[in-house]
Amino acid sequence: MPQRCTRVRCLAAAGAFVLVVWADAAERSGAVHQVGVRGGGLEGVVADNVANAKGGGSGFRSLFTQRYPGKPIYRADHVGLNFEHVFNGAAADKGMSMFTPRKDFCELLPRSDGAVTLRWPAERSSWNLDCAMTFSFADDAIDLAFEVTPRTSRFPLGYVAFMWASYLNRTRERCIHFIGRDGARTGWMTFGGDLADGFEKGTVSFDGVPDLPYEKEAQTLNLIEHPTRKFTKPFYCGLIDGDNDLATSDDTLAYIMMFDRSAPIRFAVWNFIKDSRGNPDPHSPAWDWQFVIRDPQPGATYRYRARVVIKPFVSLEDVEAEYEKWRATR
Repeated sequence: MPQRCTRVRCLAAAGAFVLVVWADAAERSGAVHQVGVRGGGLEGVVADNVANAKGGGSGFRSLFTQRYPGKPIYRADHVGLNFEHVFNGAAADKGMSMFTPRKDFCELLPRSDGAVTLRWPAERSSWNLDCAMTFSFADDAIDLAFEVTPRTSRFPLGYVAFMWASYLNRTRERCIHFIGRDGARTGWMTFGGDLADGFEKGTVSFDGVPDLPYEKEAQTLNLIEHPTRKFTKPFYCGLIDGDNDLATSDDTLAYIMMFDRSAPIRFAVWNFIKDSRGNPDPHSPAWDWQFVIRDPQPGATYRYRARVVIKPFVSLEDVEAEYEKWRATR
């Protein structure tokens, strides 16, 4: 029986219109491929791999704040909070180490107006993993809860890693900011800045965690860690342009990613979007993160929680206070 919808509306997304189904919590047939979610000062559209096949797969097809309605946080041609990769450092699995969560069957399960779950069942997973990510809106934040259960052992180097990507629409800069260490220097760090021959990109791991091993000929794009720069608190912040107009300066928003665990988490910055001259656009970076399970056991379930906060930027100290406030409630 087809699912009955209680509301249908169109959200403007960078000149395009997205048809949104607002589903009753009681009507969870799983037949919906995209759903509107909202809460507090945020409103967006979560899509599965079918609805957003051209934009990079499941995740937030659009996200707006009430402060700047119609000004998207994520790019309309890409996706935000997207489960993008699974990898294990094995050469034999090189082909599976890029984009399988975007290609595998994904089920969208509306929970309420402010919550939705994306689920990847093991029987239709390239890696034979049962995975689920739930998004729940709260104030100026989105709470994320991920869980995964391996059904077989396919991890010859003793770990499996998962990566999420967010393609930002208009940022003040490419960099993320976090508290960490770089050699003897400690305190606030940046990652993603300009270099003489390009810009910083790749992965930052937690201080003191061993580097992930990998075999020759393995897919290493998301594997290799920065050799000296490490984070010591599990959160980072980037600065986004609220009204999408870089000429204005009174609308900077803090985009804060925070996590309930430290050692299994890794931060990442990439910049694949090109500007009008064909160069990497520093105002459309990908601010990503990873979750690593060491010694994964078939049948065991592994979890982590995260929160995205989007609020007016005051200072980096205010960003840290936002993380500490959330940490105190867990």
